[in-house]
Amino acid sequence: MTSLSRQQAEEILFEEARILDDHRYDEWFAMLTDDAIYWVPCNGEGIDPNREISLVYDDHARLRDRIDRLHSGVAHAQSPPSKTCRLISNVQIEQTSDDTAGVNSVFFVYELRQARQRIFARRYPALAGPEHRTRRGKRR
Repeated sequence: MTSLSRQQAEEILFEEARILDDHRYDEWFAMLTDDAIYWVPCNGEGIDPNREISLVYDDHARLRDRIDRLHSGVAHAQSPPSKTCRLISNVQIEQTSDDTAGVNSVFFVYELRQARQRIFARRYPALAGPEHRTRRGKRR
């Protein structure tokens, strides 16, 4: 039995994208479970963060520190903050259990920062549950 429909998964991912685009990081943090990992590998698809160089490899506590630094005004890399627009596509539920669903999607992030435009695109694996909390195994 599927614990989460594709439409429910899309609603969670779309809400998360809007929250991040609006810089509402405390609300985003509240969506995460305590065992969440936010991983951005340096090169390629990334297979093992313990054997590869990572741009970001944050656990729950480190994410809290990162958000607190953004709120403090001393995060010089985001002063002024980037303007972003996220697009989520190709949402699929890959595996389910009674209380969680494996969700895979593709995301695009358009960033405008100091008159410079950048576009990022990646696969977006996540676990989501009926309470709309997510656990990131690998965010690539």
